[in-house]
Amino acid sequence: MRRYESVIILDPDLPEEARDGLLQKLSDLIAQHGGFLVDIGAWGNRKLAYEIRKKPRGFYTRFDFCGTGALVDELERNLRIDDRFLKYMTVLLDREADVDALKAAKAEAEAKKAAAKEAAEKEATAKKAAAEAERSAAKKTESAPEETVTADAAEAPEASDTSGETAPEAVSEAEIPTDSKEASALAEEAAATADEPTETESKEA
Repeated sequence: MRRYESVIILDPDLPEEARDGLLQKLSDLIAQHGGFLVDIGAWGNRKLAYEIRKKPRGFYTRFDFCGTGALVDELERNLRIDDRFLKYMTVLLDREADVDALKAAKAEAEAKKAAAKEAAEKEATAKKAAAEAERSAAKKTESAPEETVTADAAEAPEASDTSGETAPEAVSEAEIPTDSKEASALAEEAAATADEPTETESKEA
């Protein structure tokens, strides 16, 4: 099977959805005619060497595929009848292409691409989780001192203010109970009586 390369220039004013639909149509056509699509490369909008249908720019796309001469004829027929394709050119790359080797290489490339994408997604997820953990730790660190101070203030006993204490008031004599006064008077009287000589002692003297 031969290997071909077709460079196709599309109308640059086409919406992305319409452009993708046209490229998918060409890919399906290659598969329907027994061909094998090796690769599609979108080169994007580029300036043309000269204007085509009053368009100074065009959207370049490259198709790398394997197939027969009949497939190339059908592909170019579809390109001619659709005005959204400004220009195209197909060249022969290899007269005897090893399709099985190309399929294996394509499968390997797609597997590597998928693995790289998965690894990138995991790395992005891990970085996001690490950033969230750092933010959470920073918030806890900021709020911890305030909580400690509040807890200490709640647990600390209230200090008594001794500077404002008043000395106990002296008890006035009037406030002494009557019984205490009488007891003191009796005690004084008994002491005086003990000091005076009795009548018997005077006579003996």
